[in-house]
Amino acid sequence: MSVLLLLTPMLAQAQDDAEYFPEGTRINLSASAEMVLPNDEVIVSFRVEKQGKDADAVRSYVNKVSGAIEQRLKQEADVKLKTLSRNMQPVWKYVKNSPRVRVGWQMTQSGQISTTNLKAVPKWLDAIESAGAHLSNLNFRVSDAISKQAMESLRRQAIANFRSKAAGMAKGLDAESFRIIRLNTSGQAPQPRIYRAEMAMMAKASADNAQPALSAGENKITVTVSGEIEVPFIDYPAK
Repeated sequence: MSVLLLLTPMLAQAQDDAEYFPEGTRINLSASAEMVLPNDEVIVSFRVEKQGKDADAVRSYVNKVSGAIEQRLKQEADVKLKTLSRNMQPVWKYVKNSPRVRVGWQMTQSGQISTTNLKAVPKWLDAIESAGAHLSNLNFRVSDAISKQAMESLRRQAIANFRSKAAGMAKGLDAESFRIIRLNTSGQAPQPRIYRAEMAMMAKASADNAQPALSAGENKITVTVSGEIEVPFIDYPAK
């Protein structure tokens, strides 16, 4: 037992010495891999709102329009509908030097639609607008499933690029080998692209009784690998 107690500090000291006195020259470097993918999913945000004097009438209108939108979207394949919020607020009238007076109610229900069936989007967009939906945002993006597959493939490619870069660095120092001391990976997932112009196009298309023309575009995914390598110490002649 006493031997172990004596050896433990020595082992700890040896580990500390290895950290401060590496066996070779250490080099920090990074490598990356990227891929451009077409956006295959659209996210549409919308709201249904109504203002009036009678709370029941306001609520009934919002329920009717929201129900019509839900029934319309059930006719489409691969379309997901999610309610984001729903609230009812009083509408007040303010008169100078007088107590405020409630003159009505305003109700707003917001929702989100997602689908990878991009070809069918213009058709049902026009339909839900006609039913009473007010479109807020339209985002095209790379779907999570495709994004994850691409990130995994890019991670392997970035690691291969890192090793190739490290090998080139070692050869440049006349070293026959290298060790990877530390390796970190980080990915830049594609950001949704918000098409404000498309919203204006939809409003104009609705006025012209024509379906909106949509362009999904594309996105870039990048994975970066950074780390530290160590190459054996080499004595170079001083010239």
